[in-house]
Amino acid sequence: MERSGLRSHLSGSLPISIAVHLVAVLLFLIIPLTASIDLPDPAWQAPDYMLAAPMPPPPPVARVPPAGAPTPHPPANPDSAPTAAPDTIHPEISAPALVPDLGMPPSAGVPGGIDLVTGERPVVLTPPDPPRPTAPVRVADLPVTPRKIVDVRPVYPDIARLARKEGTVIMEAVLDTTGRVTQLRVLKSELMLDQAALDAVRQWRYTPSLYGGHPVSVLMTITVRFTLQ
Repeated sequence: MERSGLRSHLSGSLPISIAVHLVAVLLFLIIPLTASIDLPDPAWQAPDYMLAAPMPPPPPVARVPPAGAPTPHPPANPDSAPTAAPDTIHPEISAPALVPDLGMPPSAGVPGGIDLVTGERPVVLTPPDPPRPTAPVRVADLPVTPRKIVDVRPVYPDIARLARKEGTVIMEAVLDTTGRVTQLRVLKSELMLDQAALDAVRQWRYTPSLYGGHPVSVLMTITVRFTLQ
């Protein structure tokens, strides 16, 4: 009795439960479809402009001249040497020589000088005289070396001969404008022989010396050797 009542109660509530579940499922599926959903605007989110890399320039195109066109040549330099022989040869015309105007009359000049300008009379300049030396001139600076014209042999001292003394005496001498020995100074001395050498050289005479066309005194070195026979 109780089982039959329970069965009839379950059989009557089962269809209702199924119907409620179907309605809930339908509402769960249909309500989201009918609701208004605001989707984002792609155009609103995109920026107004976009940076883009520039396009690379096109490669240069070599221009090929047409087959019949002549090949261009650079302009020739008029100062460069020609590479081809000319058809004709023209005579050269030389420009007239220009004589500078020195602002002097044609008759100016000094005879016997250097000719500068061609005219009725040449303009000449005479070289100045060389300065006269105030001190004796060294023999190496003279154009002509003085020559000894009077020679006196030194007398060998007896004391040096007994001592068997030999040697060489070197002196510095000054000759005047006539060639006479006026000053003597011993540069290399030899004991017992110096005075004999000085006495002999003071009697020597030389030819006069000229420097720049003027007579001058001379500074020179004289060497006297003493040798036993």
